[in-house]
Amino acid sequence: SSQSVQPTFRHRKHARHECLAIVWMEGPTRNNAYVASSSSIASDFGAFRSACPLKKFAQPHSQLEWSYFQAGPVGDANTIVFLHGTSSTAAAFFYQVTSLSEKGYHVVSVQYPAFSNPLDWCKGFDRFLDEIKCRAVHVVGAGLGGFLAQHFASKYAVRVKSLVLCNSFASTYAFESRAGTWGSLIPVMPATFLRQAMQDTLPQGGFMELSAKQAIDWVGQQMNDLSGDDLASRLSLNCSGSHVEPLQLENSKITILESNGETMVPDELRRQLKLMYQGACFAELKSRGDFPYLSRPEEVTLFIEVHMRRLVSPKGIPEDLPASQREEDVFVPHVDVPVRREVWKNPFEDDDLL
Repeated sequence: SSQSVQPTFRHRKHARHECLAIVWMEGPTRNNAYVASSSSIASDFGAFRSACPLKKFAQPHSQLEWSYFQAGPVGDANTIVFLHGTSSTAAAFFYQVTSLSEKGYHVVSVQYPAFSNPLDWCKGFDRFLDEIKCRAVHVVGAGLGGFLAQHFASKYAVRVKSLVLCNSFASTYAFESRAGTWGSLIPVMPATFLRQAMQDTLPQGGFMELSAKQAIDWVGQQMNDLSGDDLASRLSLNCSGSHVEPLQLENSKITILESNGETMVPDELRRQLKLMYQGACFAELKSRGDFPYLSRPEEVTLFIEVHMRRLVSPKGIPEDLPASQREEDVFVPHVDVPVRREVWKNPFEDDDLL
């Protein structure tokens, strides 16, 4: 069933920033400071899962099965679909599903099955949107999910209203080059080897906020739920040379979010993405690491809300706003997101949010 539910769970969105401490790690990470948070991603997800069950969609005429979380009032104008990266699952965006559905959006976080190439993935995603009865959606993609979202926008332009790309890329040739001959062996490698290889790509050691470290550890645990076919498909998609074709979507309907500092996406691909979509909104997050939607969920949620408010309100106001009300070519440096906001304020217009 594709019927939506409105979870009653509210994650402890303030606790992650109200109770902070500095922890000095022993052993190999000794003298590396981590910012500790009192909130547990695992316990938050457990509460979310009890209120918002995982749904399944068996793709017709195939053995493929899509999994997804869905919340908020069903409405085609306000639907936001989240697509995870190489190492994640539908659970990766549970904080955003909760927060944005409470604000009146129809939110879906989907876990896609194994596909051999971007074109087949696009055909499958097209069928998935039919299943949830959405003609066109706003898509938020992280990493590989953002790459696939761009492919879909180029092939099925009428079904994509806007894009938010978080730590993403528009070409995989750099990954293909780094993988070398190893990339061609991915389909025949055992699942245990692929899982370990993917675990080894996750950042380890060095200076890191504990919230970012907790996010990495939690993603690593979620990875244990992936099948060998899922692992091989994602690594193959990531390491097979491909690039995104030009989009019909206006650049003003694209927002690029980047974590502060290094991520698993090479700098060359990050620069390429920004050059491709000149005129898109850009924000460098205060968050560090590859999974800011887990380590600092409020910051990512805020920028997604900003993106949506530029295009459509929770009440369903059409997207064709006057030019005077649209925000184009806006580049934001570090933005401090407050713990509490009594009045909604646009961070693309004012860096001083406190």
